[in-house]
Order: sequence, then C-alpha cells, then structure tokens
Amino acid sequence: MKIYKFKNLMGSDAEGLKGKFLDNNSFDTLINEDSDGYDMYGNLLFRYRKNAIPVDVLKNGVDSFEGSINLTDGRGIASGSSHKRIRKDGSISKITVGNKVYSGNVGYMDSGAMVHYCRKTAFARDYFDKFKQGIPFVEFVDKKYKELCPQHYQKQFSIANGTNKNYRISDTSFTTVTVNKNFATAVHKDSGDFPDGFGNLIVYREGDYKGSYFCMPEYRVAIDMQNCDILFADVHSWHGNTPFEECSDDYKRIAFVMYYREYMYKCKQPSEELKKIKQDKTGYLTL
Repeated sequence: MKIYKFKNLMGSDAEGLKGKFLDNNSFDTLINEDSDGYDMYGNLLFRYRKNAIPVDVLKNGVDSFEGSINLTDGRGIASGSSHKRIRKDGSISKITVGNKVYSGNVGYMDSGAMVHYCRKTAFARDYFDKFKQGIPFVEFVDKKYKELCPQHYQKQFSIANGTNKNYRISDTSFTTVTVNKNFATAVHKDSGDFPDGFGNLIVYREGDYKGSYFCMPEYRVAIDMQNCDILFADVHSWHGNTPFEECSDDYKRIAFVMYYREYMYKCKQPSEELKKIKQDKTGYLTL
C-alpha cells in the first residue's frame, strides 16, 4: 500500500472551481492501487482499496438499487448549474435546481424546507422489497467504513445509533444512499450529510469507457475507480469527476454514495411524522 502526502495548491482560490467541470489537466497524480492520502498537516484525505467488495455483494447492490435512478434536476451545483425553477405559469420558484442528470435516492430523508417531515424515499416506499434486498450491500460498506476509518465511523455511528430505527438502514451508520448513473459531477462539496463523517464511493462499471476519475483538484490527485473498489474520502473538500472518454455504446457507470443525513436524529416516531403530513396537506394538526 502506498501513502501519499499532498499539498493544497489552491487555498481560497478553489472556491472559483465551484460548479465547473474538471478535465485531465486537473490532476498530476492518478491513483490506481491501494493508497492512503493525507494533507501536509496529517489530515486524512482518502483511503482507497481495490477489490474490497465481493462481486456478488456489489451486484446485489446494483440489482437492488438501480431502479431508483431517474432523470432529475435536483442535484444542484454538482450537476454543473444552479438556478431557480420556473413554474408552468412563468413565475420563479424558490427551489434551486440544476442540469438534468440520472440520479436517485434510496433509504430515508429528513425534514427540509420543502417537505416538512421525515419519510422513506419514493423508491424505498414503492419498492420496499428491492430496498430490503439491497441492505446487505449497505451493511458491507458500513463494515468497511468501521475498519478503514474508525474515528470518523464512531462519531457517525453514535448519532445513527441514537436515531429512530425507522429512519436508519438496518444497524448501520447510514440513512440514505445516492445512486448516480453516467454522471460526471462538477466541482462541489457535499452538504446535507453528517459533517463529522467521511464520504464513500463505490462504482459499478459495464461496457468500455475511460476517465470519470474521482478528483480532488486542490490536491491535484485523481482516483480511477474500478468494479469492487471502495473509496473513503473527505467529501467536504472540493471534488468532482473528470470527463467520460472513449465510451462504448453500452457503457454504464453506476456510483453509490452512502451517508447519514445531517438532521435525521430529529425524526420522531412515524405516528408523529404522520401528523406533520396531515398538517401539510390539510392545514390541521390532526384529522
């Protein structure tokens, strides 16, 4: 295993990359073997392990969760654009949207500005058997998280363990899985997840393509994710993907990101959340 130290070469200038797409000039080092990366202060940037996930576990995740993917404009700055949604009547909504990409969510969502109650994602609600089928995949990634990033894991697991079990995926540190298809993200920092946790990435590949490396441009490093690899990374630093290149007609890249939604610990029993749903729909607290 290799250990790298990387200097932040951009500092505050990195803010200027927000929402922009990277290219092959965005990195100097391409990681394609077991590696740990640190900044010059000894802070962990990433841990990358090849062939860390059994192929049957990965395939189960794909078979279970691929159906969550839809064409959406809800990925904001990660899709390379961010603007206010225009309603059918021509008025401008308060909702910020991005370019349309193929993405989906599995598991649970917390209360937010637009939806005021905790709930299953649409996929988990409508295809609950598929959701349950994929839980061993989530559990395996959780186990690797505990093994490879124990300090970050313990913080995240502690808050997950105190969360209502109806809004947590099994006994893991995760509440939610984002699933992306053929989506090379623009430069962004993850938000809405547990801020003291560590991000992860698992990729399933079919057909032929090059590129779409996970890239941390401040540190001039990129990682070439292959089937059955696992990456844990500081996703609260700027990151994105390099472009897809030389793609065959049947190419497919499905990326899985598992996380704990930041405010899920506030979720109450489903009966209490149901009262919020009724109030949203009727204006009354109870019926």
